[in-house]
Amino acid sequence: MIAEDQSIAYSNVVSKEYFFHYSEMENVIKDLLSEIAKAHLTIKGPMFYALKNIPKDENMYIELFMPVHEDKIPSSESLTFRSYYYVDEMLMKRFTGNYENLTEFVYAELFQYMVDNNLNLASPIYHIFGGDESIQYVDVKISVFSEE
Repeated sequence: MIAEDQSIAYSNVVSKEYFFHYSEMENVIKDLLSEIAKAHLTIKGPMFYALKNIPKDENMYIELFMPVHEDKIPSSESLTFRSYYYVDEMLMKRFTGNYENLTEFVYAELFQYMVDNNLNLASPIYHIFGGDESIQYVDVKISVFSEE
């Protein structure tokens, strides 16, 4: 089921952009966490990213985000800081299970919903990691608008 009228709203967010082969995602996450640790920041979470390309060649261009407790960060060449990060008018689909296999199906379902409801894409595709030790899930969100 696709949820409407969703948003992303976090305060004190650091981010870093990456271009990499999708199989290197774990290393990219480790890199961001390392940068956060070097800056002596305290993670608030959840981690999320914006997919900024269509990875036809299996290479992804993303901006990886992490909310932190601090309301300012030391000067950094690699990390970008935002006091607030907000996107609204979003569709959302949540899924659990095999991330690599299910992502394409979730994208297809969201894009078909857009076609069926005369909606246009207004943002990158966001992936928000959630859950706990017992169950982990991913929320896939896209901002949309109607020309009507």
